[in-house]
Amino acid sequence: MIRRFPDIPDWAFDIDEKSAGVYEVVAKDTKGRTIRRTGTDPDRLIDECRREASDLRRKKNGG
Repeated sequence: MIRRFPDIPDWAFDIDEKSAGVYEVVAKDTKGRTIRRTGTDPDRLIDECRREASDLRRKKNGG
């Protein structure tokens, strides 16, 4: 399932259950950068990826 968030519109987050109770989140931006997390709590994984994507976006914009 692909999710997007208005605060980081250039990123798309793909959430996939790889095996029973094990999730992988792959976040990609329009420039080809990728963030990947695997674990048992999909909400936590998304939050971690969102934080990292926001940090990368801020650094790119000089702030």
